[in-house]
This record gives sequence, C-alpha cells and structure tokens, in this order.
Amino acid sequence: MRAPLTYEAARAAADAALTQGRAEGLRLAVAIVDRGGITRILLADDGVGPIGIETARRKAYTSAVTGFTTAAFAQFATSPQMAAAPPHLIDPHLLPAPGGLPITVDDTEIIGGIGVGGADGDTDDRIAALALKTITDLLA
Repeated sequence: MRAPLTYEAARAAADAALTQGRAEGLRLAVAIVDRGGITRILLADDGVGPIGIETARRKAYTSAVTGFTTAAFAQFATSPQMAAAPPHLIDPHLLPAPGGLPITVDDTEIIGGIGVGGADGDTDDRIAALALKTITDLLA
C-alpha cells in the first residue's frame, strides 16, 4: 500500500524550498504533485513569473508520471531511440529540464513528484533535493 502524500508533508517541503531560495536571493516556484500528477501544492514566491510557475508544475508532473528525475528524462527524451516520437511531444505536460524529482517510499514506490522553477537547472535540482529530503523525513 502506498504511503499517502499528505498536505502537511507537501506544504512543509514547499516551504523549505522557498525558504532556501530566499536565503540564496532567489525567487522560486515549487510544485508538488501526487502519483497521478495532480497538483497538491503550488507555491510561488514574490516576483516569480508565469514561466517559473509553469515549469515547476510540469517538472513535478514529469517526475511523478515517468519515475525519472527530469534531468534523466531530458537525456532520455533526446536520445536517438526517441527521435521518432519524443515523449514530451506525445504528452505536452512533460518537461525535459532539470529541477524535478520523483518522491518515493521504500526507494521503489513512487507517490509523487517535486518540481522547482525560477532559477537555472542545477539550482532548481539542488533546491528540489532539499524539498525531497523534507518530505522523506516527514513520511518516515
């Protein structure tokens, strides 16, 4: 049975990501979705534009429904094997860009995804990892 992705865990993780972003002088958006890609939390700091918000949502969705980090998905989506039918063209909600991580329990069961948008890919990835640690600590 899947561990639930509670509102409290999702909210705490999103708050942790925004707090870390602010400490670094960044304005970020953070999205957390359940296993089906349904948004549980979407927070945007002051000054985040629509692109940062939408990329956060799509990164969370991509990680949840594919089970890949979005950095790994980006490599997969551009591989020669996928040239005939790139997956992000089949499902336009998928986003092959760093900053999204799947949320797993027991290192195998995917229960959701986290996406961060508004900075560069490496920074988004790092902040998403902080949010993921917050969730896994709360679900433990």
